[in-house]
Amino acid sequence: MSAELDAAKASFQEHAKTFSLAARLLPGQQYADVARLYAFCRYVDDLADAEPSGINDATLRDIRRALLTGDSPNARIEDTQKLIQQHQIPIALFIDFMDELIADQWPRELTSVDQVVQFAYGVASTVGLMMCHILGVKDPKAFPFAVDLGVAMQMTNICRDILEDAERDRIYVPRDLIAAPVDCAGLLAGNNEQRSAAYNGASQLLAIADDYYASAEHGYYFLPFIIRQTIAVAALLYRSIGTKMLNRPNQYWQRRTVVGTPTKMRIIGGYCISRLITLPVASASSPATHQSHLHHALDSRRFQA
Repeated sequence: MSAELDAAKASFQEHAKTFSLAARLLPGQQYADVARLYAFCRYVDDLADAEPSGINDATLRDIRRALLTGDSPNARIEDTQKLIQQHQIPIALFIDFMDELIADQWPRELTSVDQVVQFAYGVASTVGLMMCHILGVKDPKAFPFAVDLGVAMQMTNICRDILEDAERDRIYVPRDLIAAPVDCAGLLAGNNEQRSAAYNGASQLLAIADDYYASAEHGYYFLPFIIRQTIAVAALLYRSIGTKMLNRPNQYWQRRTVVGTPTKMRIIGGYCISRLITLPVASASSPATHQSHLHHALDSRRFQA
């Protein structure tokens, strides 16, 4: 188990630099369990992204069945089953996650913001809800806010990764936010009109993501102190990706937007100082009511049970 855990931590630190940095604030065992969950999610996500499209469809469906039956010869799946039992994570969350990845193996174009919210729930909010159980957050009132953070972060991913997704024949910025016809070939070829339309659509999607980030902050009330700081820092770091993208439009298509370590340290330092000076919403004495309109595209029963 030690070698597998070391591998999980290494994968977490290599592939999730922003979140793994924030997660270092967690106690050791919780950090280890979050890394184990990430290792599973990364494993199946890589299977879904493999080329040619759908090459791992049978494998992904076998993993889905194994999660339901609790029987698998795969060490990584077996460890995930132990994680599920250890933290009593609802299996429905894993099935929703797997179903979205299975659907996401193929060329794809989303047409509406509602579809983006549904997609983000499947690939990101489900993981946030799994983490709630790992981090000991059991109050159902917290779950809608965890969903919002997953939606916000995935919207940020979508806006950052337009070219990478186009290489896989996928466009996630929804058509109803894009003013001109856009296709993967045009984006990859550098068509100025298409790239301008896609960037403007992504800018609108980041504005929508801000509503979800703002809502997620109200969920910090439900988190123990150390976990609260971890999640707040992770959200700030992720949100800064979108801020940098908007502040440097001329550089957007030249390179993938990333936030460097010095900037991350400044953000974390600024948060710590503000935490000492002003008591942010993370320290609110009572929870806010969740804005239900943010979930009108979702079946809330899936995560409130």
